Amino acid sequence: MKTQSLTGQWKFRKSDSQEWLPAIVPGGVHTDLLALDRIPDPFVGDNEKKVQWVADSDWDYSTTFNVDPDVFTKAHLFLVCDGLDTLAEVMLNGHRLGSTNNMFRQYRWDVKQLLKAENNELLIAFSSPVRYGAEQQEKRNLPGVTQAIPGGPHIRKAPCHFGWDWGPQLPPIGIWKDIRLEGFEALRIEEVHLRQQHVNGKVNVTADVTLQSWENANGLAMLKLTTPDGEVLVTSASVSNNKASLSIEVSNPQLWWPNGYGAQPLYKVSVEVSQDSILLDQKEFQMGLRTIELRQKPDEWGKSFTFVV
Repeated sequence: MKTQSLTGQWKFRKSDSQEWLPAIVPGGVHTDLLALDRIPDPFVGDNEKKVQWVADSDWDYSTTFNVDPDVFTKAHLFLVCDGLDTLAEVMLNGHRLGSTNNMFRQYRWDVKQLLKAENNELLIAFSSPVRYGAEQQEKRNLPGVTQAIPGGPHIRKAPCHFGWDWGPQLPPIGIWKDIRLEGFEALRIEEVHLRQQHVNGKVNVTADVTLQSWENANGLAMLKLTTPDGEVLVTSASVSNNKASLSIEVSNPQLWWPNGYGAQPLYKVSVEVSQDSILLDQKEFQMGLRTIELRQKPDEWGKSFTFVV
């Protein structure tokens, strides 16, 4: 796999304006306007009221980029957006890739046929979450926080963005996480589900791996677990039907404890998939070894609700 970040210097504008302004990605409209002294600091005095027009408006973000040669030559190329906040249309070189309506999820589009080696134009047009919420609220009135802008529950967006008893009404708009190109050959790791089972003082760590492949993928999956002390535990398994399941037993686990109850040691997890000894994709994670139990006991109101770590 090869990646190319598209973060950094972009430009943005109010959608009904012809004036493009410099922007930083990841970021958002409020922070970009504040950096340019186009709005007052919304956290000072009653400036919050003076900047409500920002979230009431539509905004465009755009960048022009060349594709790195080692990325461009890959057989399969994707545009990956880890966080778009929230209602947006994504265009590449004049072609619509799709729309977004959830700030919490990743969006991915196949762009192999649309990319050029040079001078690619990426445009992300954001719609006002406040206006959308108001339109949906007219169709179906959903209850919300008294101090919040109405309509927030209709959108997959952080509820506190619309205001709370402890926070201002400043719904952000923009590219708030990483955005990049990813290039692959025969396959890519689509998902890794990590599980842990604690038995008799030992922990069994399992990685269930799901692949997306474009050829007959009979590769090898490998799981590496690095302890907080630097010891490396390794296991491997063959890929079958784009899936592999790998498990490692940790004989003397260093357990993760909540703050104040003990240490928080973390294990490094690496999942690799190779074919003919050539690494095709890799994912890395960190995890703490601990159990979580939902404990419910009858009480005078029904049942208690406690998570025990």
